[in-house]
Amino acid sequence: MTHKLFTPLSLRNITLPGRAVRSATEMFAATPDAHLPPYEVEVYRELAVQPLGMIITAHTCVSPEGRSNDWQNAVWSDEYAAETAAIAEAAQAKGIPAVMQLGHGGMKAEGHNGGRKVYTPDNMTPDEIAGVVKAFGAAAKRAVDAGFSGVMLHGAHLYLLSQCFYPEYNHRTDAYGGCAENRFRIILEIFEEIKTVCGDRTPLFMKINGDDRNNTEEYHRDIVTVLNLCDRLGMDAAEISGWSSARQGMPEEPYFLDNIRRLRSETSLPLIAVGGIRTMDDVDDLFDAGADAVSMARPFLQDPGVLHRLEEGKPSGCVGCCACFRPLKLDADPVVRCPYRRK
Repeated sequence: MTHKLFTPLSLRNITLPGRAVRSATEMFAATPDAHLPPYEVEVYRELAVQPLGMIITAHTCVSPEGRSNDWQNAVWSDEYAAETAAIAEAAQAKGIPAVMQLGHGGMKAEGHNGGRKVYTPDNMTPDEIAGVVKAFGAAAKRAVDAGFSGVMLHGAHLYLLSQCFYPEYNHRTDAYGGCAENRFRIILEIFEEIKTVCGDRTPLFMKINGDDRNNTEEYHRDIVTVLNLCDRLGMDAAEISGWSSARQGMPEEPYFLDNIRRLRSETSLPLIAVGGIRTMDDVDDLFDAGADAVSMARPFLQDPGVLHRLEEGKPSGCVGCCACFRPLKLDADPVVRCPYRRK
């Protein structure tokens, strides 16, 4: 009998051939001017032959002032068109849809954006907000034109869109501050801009934290409000991450299992569970909690064939050491992202 992980998932604008998703992560491999090495294309070539339902490619910056580290990918101009197309082609070589994750660093861009203004929810002018919205739309159009099946907005992990949604970072008193809908407004405007420039049927996803620093009931109510709003507006699915997303060590259970369980009872928007998934029991627990799909990043860096291991009843070899969050040594032979990489 086929495990649910390997069965199709029909969403609004796309059908995934399976329910296992390769989650986006920083690749830390780009040059200072944000061009990509051949190594990164090979990463997606390896993933393309796995029994995945979707591949979400590396967190990619939409405008120069938002680059959040010195090795981050970029799609803020046509200068990157050829390598964007190469990634799309490699990832989708065997028919698995690929989605590009788009983001803006906000306060995390300090020291990495060439001395440009560091945007925060509080210091952005209305014109700068409009500029960010346009930048996301233009980046999405470049991704789709390059062959990507859709895009994901990075609204988690305290990058700019995430900062805008947290009251502790957003103290605005205009239409972009205050209630949950206002703090989420910039994301909704980006959503509308992408649909305008790319078409209403463009698959659109969002990554967002399912909790705040103290897992408060107030934040839970806010996240339910915006997930239901996204559902009404036609978003395909939300990937649910959380405040503490890159933990070290072996998890006892998926990091955000409780978040999925709570949210599932209050929204019909398809949910993708991410974080701390190391065994098929973890996958089953998340499906039982109401997840529509599950996604992993670090386990695929350790072993691109990890889904076969899970299917055989073996755990992922990822030990949560976080070495994959360091810049790559591209002059090494071979280039190794994970010290526990399966040979």
